[in-house]
Amino acid sequence: MKDPDFAWVDPNPSDPIDPRTPVILAVSGVLLIVLVVATLVGVVLSNAGDDADQSVESVMLIAANATATEPFSRSIVVVPVSISDPAIAKVKDLLAQVPIRADRGVRMVSGVLPGLYGAAGQTDPCDVVTLANDLDADPMTAQVWGLALGITPQQVPYYLNTLTGVVLMADTWVTTHSLSGGVAKAKQAVLQAGNAILIDPLGVPRVQCASSAPLTPPDNDTLRNYRVDGDQWAEFTPQSVVAVNYSVDTGGPATDFTLIDIRTGQQIIRKVGDAIDLGGASLPLPDPAVMNVPPPNQPEGGNP
Repeated sequence: MKDPDFAWVDPNPSDPIDPRTPVILAVSGVLLIVLVVATLVGVVLSNAGDDADQSVESVMLIAANATATEPFSRSIVVVPVSISDPAIAKVKDLLAQVPIRADRGVRMVSGVLPGLYGAAGQTDPCDVVTLANDLDADPMTAQVWGLALGITPQQVPYYLNTLTGVVLMADTWVTTHSLSGGVAKAKQAVLQAGNAILIDPLGVPRVQCASSAPLTPPDNDTLRNYRVDGDQWAEFTPQSVVAVNYSVDTGGPATDFTLIDIRTGQQIIRKVGDAIDLGGASLPLPDPAVMNVPPPNQPEGGNP
């Protein structure tokens, strides 16, 4: 007989099930999946962005008379220069008349354009004799240096004697070269106005004097397609950059250049080259126009 006051108690009671529990677990699971997927997508996109940045070629910014980490020789800059406001104004007026080429993203100019380059009075901005002596004392470097320009070591001093020291009056796009592992390594670069350089008789930049680096024309491409590498100077904008047109349609080699005095803004006439005393000796050299061959990605016969 059962005790009417007795109540049976389950020794292992179960918690009551909240009807919302399955819904909460399902939502939490979905949110977790979404979070994991979003994280994975973010990682993939980040890596893709890094790969894209690495695949885009860069253009190196080289400040006025900055020395390179892998120079061919010591600096041959005679004395650092500063461009006066009157000279800057003259160049701005000159370049304002030159349109930006849509297919290049820069202003294409003739190397013999009067006022394109500057000079510090009658003082040569670059010591060409020192560079000739340094290369003569180091035949291996001379061979690599000459190869970048298409000349032999024997031709180097005679070629240098055809070059003229000037000061860049505008930021200029070039292909520069550094001495890396015994070979010349090419790199796209923009040289800041104020850099001392050597130009050939067609007005094409050939040597950056601070590092003695050989210079050749820039790639036949649009500057917009390059990633800027290096500290930008205050005045830098891609729209202010020029590139020298190395077409043969320049009227032939110049016998003198019309330069701007960087101190006064007035014009100066400078005779081409002839800075080295070679004792009357001579050696055949390639025609400057022939040396201005298109870069590897420039179609044969095309103009920059």
